[in-house]
Amino acid sequence: MKRIKTVTIAVLMALVGLAVIAAPVQATDLPDSTPTIEGFNVYRNVLETGDWLLLIYANIPYTTIPDEPVSQTFIWRFISTDNVTEFGAATSNSWNENGHGYNLTSMYWDAGNVTARGMTWDTAYTIRLSGNPSAFASPPEYNYTLSAADYSTANATEDVRTELGLGILNTGADLDVRWGLGAAYSLLSQTEAGTVLSIYGEAFFRMAIYGLQGMCPQIFAYVIEDLDLEPRTWSITYITYLENQYVGTWVDTAKGAGAALFGTDFDLTSMIIAILACAGIGICSIILSGDAWHGVADARTGLIAVTRLGFFQLGFLAVLVAVALLYGAARLWGVFK
Repeated sequence: MKRIKTVTIAVLMALVGLAVIAAPVQATDLPDSTPTIEGFNVYRNVLETGDWLLLIYANIPYTTIPDEPVSQTFIWRFISTDNVTEFGAATSNSWNENGHGYNLTSMYWDAGNVTARGMTWDTAYTIRLSGNPSAFASPPEYNYTLSAADYSTANATEDVRTELGLGILNTGADLDVRWGLGAAYSLLSQTEAGTVLSIYGEAFFRMAIYGLQGMCPQIFAYVIEDLDLEPRTWSITYITYLENQYVGTWVDTAKGAGAALFGTDFDLTSMIIAILACAGIGICSIILSGDAWHGVADARTGLIAVTRLGFFQLGFLAVLVAVALLYGAARLWGVFK
């Protein structure tokens, strides 16, 4: 008898388990009314010649927001004129109110896919919003048709991106109102260069339109571009001026004699005199101030003066200034006490 009771309990538990498994999942409520289309926009030549981008700005109205995100309840489909062939499908993101209400959804086809699917511009294709069978007891279906006005007339990529960017900013402004966003959470931001997406706008629109930053970099606050830089051309014009500023004067004659004295092609004599003079200035400054820091600074100033006067070459001055800077950095970091 005890064994029969045990078997009976096991059978009852199994039946309860089957009943639980077989019980239907609570269905999502239907929208309060038929979803409305705020705008269809189809663009081509966005990233490459021949590609397509479809934007769907729609409202799936709910007073009581479903617990399930819109990505689990509805699917957008792009249907051919035969009302059977499906060119593409997409779900919306769940940024606000689980994605129900006003939202933006996109589909993108590269040029190869457009050709392979035989998609034709300015055609009255069907846009279908289908309820997910796993979310609805009786899945709803809503059909809309693209009109010629929904296709952008822009053709050149630059013009397409300009029009697309303006459309996105306008949609962002409208969503700010529809969603009741305050200034702190606005999808847009005002900068000196004009209106761009805020950090919240960047997050939402980049989820709604994959690859948006490559399509419309101008609507982002920070734009990364490959800069077209020309190599700078350096010349020795200033050095030549310093060397020739005394041409035809007695100073030039003396500099020539100074070069001949050591058999060099530059006035080494004047350089030695300039170095000794600046070293003397530095030593005197150290003695008077008791700080080598002041001596180096004063000697460097003297070297700059004699270089401008043409008695010391600019290249040698650059080397000595670099040494002085290294010394100054060492003093700052406490290497020399």
